[in-house]
Amino acid sequence: MKRVFFYLFVLVSCPMVSFGQSNPIDTLFSINNIPYSSQEFLEIYQESSHTKQKQLSPTEALDLYILFQLKVQDAKQHRMDTLPIVKHDIEIGKEIAFNAFLYPSTISEEKIREAFERLQYFIRARQILVKTNKHANTEDTLVAYHEAQKIYKDLLKGKSFDKIARKQSDDPLVKEKHGELGYFTAFDMDYKFESASYALQVGEYSRPFRTQFGYHIIQILEKTPNPGKIKLQHILLSYQSNKEQKEAKEKIDSLYTLLINGADFSQLANKYSTYKHSAQNKEILPWIGLFETHPKIEQVAFKMTKIGEISKPIQTNLAYHILQLTAKKDYSSIDSCREEIEEMIANDSRSKQSPEELIAQIKKDYQFTENRALLSNFYSILDYAYADLLEPLFSLGGKDYSQEEFADYLSLQASKDIYENFIEYINRTYDKFTNNSILAFYKKQLLANNKELASLIQNYENRVLVFAITKQKVLIPATNNSEGLLEFYQSQKEKFKPDVSFESIKEELTAEYKAYLNDTWENELRTNNRIEISQSTVNKIAQ
Repeated sequence: MKRVFFYLFVLVSCPMVSFGQSNPIDTLFSINNIPYSSQEFLEIYQESSHTKQKQLSPTEALDLYILFQLKVQDAKQHRMDTLPIVKHDIEIGKEIAFNAFLYPSTISEEKIREAFERLQYFIRARQILVKTNKHANTEDTLVAYHEAQKIYKDLLKGKSFDKIARKQSDDPLVKEKHGELGYFTAFDMDYKFESASYALQVGEYSRPFRTQFGYHIIQILEKTPNPGKIKLQHILLSYQSNKEQKEAKEKIDSLYTLLINGADFSQLANKYSTYKHSAQNKEILPWIGLFETHPKIEQVAFKMTKIGEISKPIQTNLAYHILQLTAKKDYSSIDSCREEIEEMIANDSRSKQSPEELIAQIKKDYQFTENRALLSNFYSILDYAYADLLEPLFSLGGKDYSQEEFADYLSLQASKDIYENFIEYINRTYDKFTNNSILAFYKKQLLANNKELASLIQNYENRVLVFAITKQKVLIPATNNSEGLLEFYQSQKEKFKPDVSFESIKEELTAEYKAYLNDTWENELRTNNRIEISQSTVNKIAQ
């Protein structure tokens, strides 16, 4: 089991190794005269030692690591990196790696305190939305903006929010709830929307502001203190008819009597609760906050203060409930919830620089200049191919980007709105071409100057290759090769009782066949490749 664990650890850890290293150290081993540094292995080995799993010796761990590298070489020899699906997975890995460096999470004290203050209460709001799509041109965006401004002025003059919302809002909730969004707190909404909401007082309207969905005008209807989050055990008895209701009421009352006399909540839940998830696991219910479950349950649950406290029976639609409080957390002090807030910020857009901000910063750092007037050469569908395209459209970091490059980019585009507003189409496509070129330039700079990133990308590619070759050599044959499985069964037949049929043990047999194929393949890799290990380097690691 510990060998399996370390090998999985190699697979998981490889994309994260080699961080912060400027030079490889001693050669640890070579495969067919290709040397491998000890640095990467050492970092994986040290990281694995921090887990609760039993530690492998350096020799045992090295054997698995060499095996991993043998599989990488085998995958390359079989040209797995030329398969479309493998190339696709590698490209996804590259984007993930680049994004980690392009948009790193920044968790500032200011953002922590801002989130903490907002988490102190819930907001109930309603909105009027004037939609814009992501491809909206300047003219359409301006029309939407002016419409939102007019609506805002009408609201300030006292016109009915409900009437304007029903008539003019593009929010689909308007017809059902007059634009009401319900209750939300920090991290529940788009960050721009959240910030606009928390800047308002009850009854106040926001000025129109834009998100990816369009222009919003919101009104705050209510602010409610946030009691925090709770975890519950739950006994539920459901019913469908009057007769079943009477029986459920008698049963829930009897269970409550048993509980207050010391009966074990989990045992009763396991035996009687209709909600079997809760019955099987006393803490199956996740952390819940206000406005996340039935109001009647919340009214009782959030008044419970002592861990282990049991509620009286609660009736909701077609069910009776008994609750037990198992855990509780609040946002009364920033220190008590700092770790949770930091985690939420790290996974939220507020911790990351936007693509627009990044591109603006790159332009500034690498002296971006452009001659946008030259776009006039492209405003005629027929003529731009014959225009003088020698002058650069823009320059970045001393590199010129020509009109001819943009013409090539244009030729690869397909757009249904190309004939609707051609000048807008050209301008929008140019902006996309410019932004793509700027990011590609910056990625190239990162890759050339950041060994951590280069290592991250290379190791992710290795992991994808190993998975692909393992699938081809082991996983697919084990499940799709009926003849091979039957032949394996014949060779293992003495292990099973005479009256055991092939079909009855097929699943178990497939797992054994998979292990057999894997062992056979790994032995072939060791036999067919020349491996030389530096024992002196192994001894250094052991020390």
